[in-house]
Amino acid sequence: MDKLDLLKEQYLVILKEMTRYGSSSNRPQIRQIKNILEFIDDVKNGEITDEVFEELRRMNDSLYPPHGGLGEFYIWADDFDERMKLNEPLDKASDFTWNTLNA
Repeated sequence: MDKLDLLKEQYLVILKEMTRYGSSSNRPQIRQIKNILEFIDDVKNGEITDEVFEELRRMNDSLYPPHGGLGEFYIWADDFDERMKLNEPLDKASDFTWNTLNA
């Protein structure tokens, strides 16, 4: 699996969790994740250049505005262990996309 496939897989995890547990305040991030997925699909058949990853990094950065956004998104459950379990896939996917694009 190449880097774009791995990124797409992680963005799909984030999209699933934000769609399922997010609120209307998360619409900009959900829309941007859909744009990222579309961008990945569009460039997948072409030449993968540094500019492609720079554009992905820029798009990914927009998911983390100063207030709100993916950086402050979490899934709430009263039970601590359940909350940790629910947030683990989202945290791993977010960390992966950030680390991959900002390495």
